[in-house]
Amino acid sequence: MAETVLKASGVDINVLVVVDTEYIKQAYPNPSKDQNTPTGIAHDHQFMLCTGSRGIISGQGTGDLEFRANVGDNVAFTGVSIYNNSDDAVIVYDVKHFSGDQVFNQFNADMVVRNGAVQPNADSPSRNGLPPIRKQTNFSVFDSKVRSSGREGFGIAFGLYKLADNGQDQELYGYFWWDPYITVA
Repeated sequence: MAETVLKASGVDINVLVVVDTEYIKQAYPNPSKDQNTPTGIAHDHQFMLCTGSRGIISGQGTGDLEFRANVGDNVAFTGVSIYNNSDDAVIVYDVKHFSGDQVFNQFNADMVVRNGAVQPNADSPSRNGLPPIRKQTNFSVFDSKVRSSGREGFGIAFGLYKLADNGQDQELYGYFWWDPYITVA
């Protein structure tokens, strides 16, 4: 049996939130348009995938993810629609204390710019997207450093933007939130 080794220094923990936007639009036809008072939603049509944590307690791939972290770890959330943000788009904009201990510092929006990010090449000779094209691409995260131990229920808020009738622009549909947990040793 392999022995688990836990790192003492801070690690990067990434959580990808994938939202089934068609379901959200159908289930919540009149959402809040005020980012300060998002509409609360059930936990069954958003899916969180976590990598780099100190362990998954429960809920990997669900809306009820609970994971472990240590003080000093960096936790970053990013969101995407089931359409990879091409039709409907999702932007995670707030993670805040909801219940229990307060283990996170304030979350902030950060941007990473990759000058040679790859994208499938629609004009590739084999028509399979390879070799890819490279172009400058911006990637956003909403991140914080874990400040203290405990168990925190936190609210994750996101804006949902739907594809406009012109087929080009994305416009605000509404703001939403729900509340998973983190446990810090």
